[in-house]
Amino acid sequence: MEDHDSVVARSLEQYSVLLPRLNAASDAIGDAIRARLRDDGLNHHTVQARVKDPGSVKEKLDRLTADGRFKYERGLEQLDDLIGVRIIMFLEPDIADVATALKGQFDCREDDDKTSSQRRNGQIGYAGRHLILEVPAGNVPVGCHTFIGERFEVQIRTVLQHAWAAFEHDIRYKGLAEANAEVDRAFTMASTLIELADAQFSAINDIVKRRQAESTAEFAANPATELTGDILHDMLARLLPEHPRSQARQYGWLGDVLAANGVRTVADAEELFGAADWSGVAKRMDYKFPAGHVRIADDFLLKTWGTDYIARTKSLGGDPKREAKLTYRLERMQD
Repeated sequence: MEDHDSVVARSLEQYSVLLPRLNAASDAIGDAIRARLRDDGLNHHTVQARVKDPGSVKEKLDRLTADGRFKYERGLEQLDDLIGVRIIMFLEPDIADVATALKGQFDCREDDDKTSSQRRNGQIGYAGRHLILEVPAGNVPVGCHTFIGERFEVQIRTVLQHAWAAFEHDIRYKGLAEANAEVDRAFTMASTLIELADAQFSAINDIVKRRQAESTAEFAANPATELTGDILHDMLARLLPEHPRSQARQYGWLGDVLAANGVRTVADAEELFGAADWSGVAKRMDYKFPAGHVRIADDFLLKTWGTDYIARTKSLGGDPKREAKLTYRLERMQD
């Protein structure tokens, strides 16, 4: 039987050969995920894709189990996180929607909701959701056709959860301080405060959505006002209180889309969106979670104007696949 040092040496040699492909796969997978989150209107902070450096690979291969055996005796074939993607969200409830979106885009091999399991068990500490995904052979994400079968890990956290995890990793795993009861207690307190802060961020978001839904927007008194991204944000928040906000810059893009179709004023947009059958659009598209404002608006406009809408907006936004995506979505609606 091959000894462990030989397994590690052989694995690192294989890894050096694989690195160019892994780097290309990481770029393609990261781009596909960003496109999916943008298309679904999921409001996120960042998407980071990276390939594990050789030093980290060696460190992982040298890990022991509780009974003193090497955890990864078969080398690279047991490592599913050579490619890693980290998605940072603003709001904790949105994490579940991102997980649902990615599990619809890639084959899911593992799903570990660490936040939920900790709360069920009354524990405090690292929070987040980890997925092991694989590029599927069917309905391959754009740009990933040469990487079918490639596995990767996705970590989904809030901004605050990420800050806690990054600092805790530096302290505990990089030898900056010896573990002791005082440090453990401080980390537990910090984790509790972060959980409370995340809950308050979600509460703030709910308050803002409720106020927007209840109030009469200032721009309603001036219907001839030219549309802006901010006005569209307020308008859709009022009309679609159950749907999450999209990224801020997407509302400006929606303004450009509307202008390309002759909708340039508040009055025009109010008339158009005020008569929309939003539930009908959602039913036709069979969303797995409530679509972001801009995504469902884009689908409504596609349903309203059909192929003319595709022709007028296919070049807006810098997405070279927009025409193909709109064509596919229109076919779904017509089916």
